[in-house]
Amino acid sequence: MPSVTSLSALPPRRFPSLRQLCSLAVLTLAGLQSLEAQAQPISAAQNPPLRVLLNDVAPYTLHGDPQQRPGMHHEIMQTLARQAELPMDFSSALYVRLALGLKDGSTDLVVGIEGPELETLATRVRPMHSFKFVVIAKKSTEIRSVAQLKGKLLGVARGAFYDESINNDDSIRKYGMADPFQGVRMLALDRLDAVISSDYLLAYALKQPGLDNSQFDTPFAVNEKSYVIYARKDLSAEVLRRLQRGMDALQKSGQIDRILRSYQ
Repeated sequence: MPSVTSLSALPPRRFPSLRQLCSLAVLTLAGLQSLEAQAQPISAAQNPPLRVLLNDVAPYTLHGDPQQRPGMHHEIMQTLARQAELPMDFSSALYVRLALGLKDGSTDLVVGIEGPELETLATRVRPMHSFKFVVIAKKSTEIRSVAQLKGKLLGVARGAFYDESINNDDSIRKYGMADPFQGVRMLALDRLDAVISSDYLLAYALKQPGLDNSQFDTPFAVNEKSYVIYARKDLSAEVLRRLQRGMDALQKSGQIDRILRSYQ
């Protein structure tokens, strides 16, 4: 018959002391707080708001809009800020100021036309939307192709790269206009032979009061480009990843297309 060990012969059980239990609780709480902190979005306290500089021209930026819309690019970037959980501060300026803002360090993000200058100055985050560069002239000039711009005075936005066939052709005389709104007015007064602009901008410029649009020929397309979000070179990798993931999500969900359609 097997022997039965008496309870008194068993070694005594050791329970953790109160001090050990308190230490374990503190370590567990610290671990949970660490995991929670890792899951939190980058806040203004952890990271100052990203300084975003946008083109100050309709429809990309709107002032005093009856529907209180901020503008196409403002609205897309505000939506991205919410999606990426990143604080942002917005300002706008003439297009030429976008590259200068990256050069002098006064801005973190810009939305600019893809081209060699911005590709050199900044880090490409994600394309925002595509558009067409178009040229408009008066019907009387019969300018309907880039080749017919040779020897003519073309209104261009300062700092914009359109196409090698235009930017690198010195036989096309160029006038640095403030924006296509000014350019179309000058075209109507015969102070310019033609104006080049994005299709979005030109559509808004032609809505100006006082213009007789019947004098203008149908715009012809030069090429198709993209507006791209560019970041300063030393922006952190984590912020870049959040921006990229955010844009991918907005494109996939169709939110970008819905915003674009609302401004057409």
